[in-house]
Amino acid sequence: METKEKMRVLFTLDSDGYIIGYQQEFYDGKEWLAPFDTSKAVEVAPADLAGICLGASKVSSDGIITTDEDKRAELEAEANKVIPTAEQQMINALGLQNAQLAAQVTTLTEKLGGES
Repeated sequence: METKEKMRVLFTLDSDGYIIGYQQEFYDGKEWLAPFDTSKAVEVAPADLAGICLGASKVSSDGIITTDEDKRAELEAEANKVIPTAEQQMINALGLQNAQLAAQVTTLTEKLGGES
């Protein structure tokens, strides 16, 4: 496959300037194609594209990509956060309900035992 030193890439940025998506030209076996408007495309080395962290990387007008490591860590922590399934939430709710009922039974037992 033919490679290029730099290729044209069109970045999609969020309101803070972080890269949230991109399109790049590609080689179809015969020629390089860019199926997007290249008027706002930037020339970027393929190796630099591999280092992009969506939501934490920014690109300068001359194609230099930098990554905010604090933002990357924040995004990775959010992505790794455990979200309980509906079944796990139901089990937790039933466990809480069971503990509340057990506490009420204990209270009633103590009251009944104290009156005899």
